[in-house]
Amino acid sequence: MSDIDDFYTARNLLYLGAYPQALANLSGLPRTCNELELKSLQYRAYLGQGNTALVLAEIPPTSHPTLLAIRHLALNDAAGTQTLASDAANQQSATFAAIAAQTLASAGLTDDALRLLDQHPRSLECVLLTVAIYLTIDRVDLAQKLVARARTWSDDAPLAQLAEAWTALAQGKVNEAHYALLELAQASSVDTVRLYCALAVTKMHLAQYAEAEALLQSALEKDPNHPDTLANLAICASLSANSAARARYLSQLAHAAPAHPFLLDLDMAGARFDAALAQVK
Repeated sequence: MSDIDDFYTARNLLYLGAYPQALANLSGLPRTCNELELKSLQYRAYLGQGNTALVLAEIPPTSHPTLLAIRHLALNDAAGTQTLASDAANQQSATFAAIAAQTLASAGLTDDALRLLDQHPRSLECVLLTVAIYLTIDRVDLAQKLVARARTWSDDAPLAQLAEAWTALAQGKVNEAHYALLELAQASSVDTVRLYCALAVTKMHLAQYAEAEALLQSALEKDPNHPDTLANLAICASLSANSAARARYLSQLAHAAPAHPFLLDLDMAGARFDAALAQVK
């Protein structure tokens, strides 16, 4: 059995945010499976659970480049990641590319991230991350083309379905995105914070704010300090004209993740408004 077959389920669970299930699946794999790939998925699942200390303790600076990429991901170390990514041998690994690209993209180095990912057009993990970056930089057209190409060979794999759902939402095809996410959740038999948040976003786009809030509250029960859940709850409260709830969620978000992009965008918008107001006076 190939490595891809061995880790297919665990990788899907990882990207759906089902970290305990991914770890449980990995623990049941045969000893003959690729140990490096096994560890890379385990450590990323631990990071997803917020267990950064464990990851840093178990991945010393002398580790294999793929594991070092995870260490840099945990530390948000873009400079260290760039050094690793400059080695052509490291670039040949789709797993390394996927991990390193996340760190680079988070640091705003989207061109570097895309160059890495582009070398692995048949890796669904790399395709999904490329789509995510395209959507972040408002290149929905490129995301749509990549999803269409992947559809010809991905056989409705969960990661391909996730990419399709994200792209459909960006295109304004909200119902299509919602049902794709719902089908994905049902097929994988998991209910994760990530899926709850994604489904809630589709509900907000449909102006179904009560249903969106219910989904987000379910996510909050699983993780009371999950930054994206709190950010979406603040947005939902704004759309529902509930200023008290909005202030409460923003306060929680500022405590849980003071550098969250939503808060940074709010600060930037406030600064622009103050500057415009000063010009009027």
